Amino acid sequence: MDNLVSLSNVRVAGDPTFFPGADPKKHRCLLTVIKNRGKNKAGQEMTDEIGLTFWGKYAQTAAMYLDKGRAINVEGVLRSYTKDTGQIKPNGKKDLQRTTTVHVKSFEFSADSKKELVKRVGQNIAKAKAEGLLPPDCTITPEYLIAVTRAASYDYNPQLAAQTGRYGNARVYIKGQGFLGAGAPMQAPVQSASVSDAQLAQMEAEVLRLKQAKAAGGTVNPFPVA
Repeated sequence: MDNLVSLSNVRVAGDPTFFPGADPKKHRCLLTVIKNRGKNKAGQEMTDEIGLTFWGKYAQTAAMYLDKGRAINVEGVLRSYTKDTGQIKPNGKKDLQRTTTVHVKSFEFSADSKKELVKRVGQNIAKAKAEGLLPPDCTITPEYLIAVTRAASYDYNPQLAAQTGRYGNARVYIKGQGFLGAGAPMQAPVQSASVSDAQLAQMEAEVLRLKQAKAAGGTVNPFPVA
């Protein structure tokens, strides 16, 4: 039986990482969210860091629209996996790292609802007019101020990712290759110098002359005067 997890108003801690699959259903996106859980006795904020895994279409949506600081609500299930660290413990056994993440089944943007934002921004506009910070006949609306323009969604494109290194807000990681780099300079191929047969014969003759002079005990001049 799955262990269901419900996370409310958690915030994205950093850029997502997108792992493209040959089948779009195998696309995977990883990110970490932070959940505040109050303060300790010393008054310090206590937080939990939780890893999220998105698959398929959800992975594409997460890569396109989730970035650092974004608040989301998440419904998912717990999944664990074991990774070999490549090290050996003192008892001679492999050092295995057990990790548990939340596989996301659904999510939505969180924080204040639009209704709450419109109400608060409208009150602030009215206050600004009353205090003379805005002209009384100002026609700006709360809806205009809170409008968010998001980039149009598009399916993962390997050619575009190779050029930019990213898919939406996510870095792209290719198994066996690593993270794609944007605008990585191409290394120019090394070209060998072309030597003619006549030049090669001249060099061989010069080497022979130097060997003969050395064998005769004479002074070797590597740069004879013509």
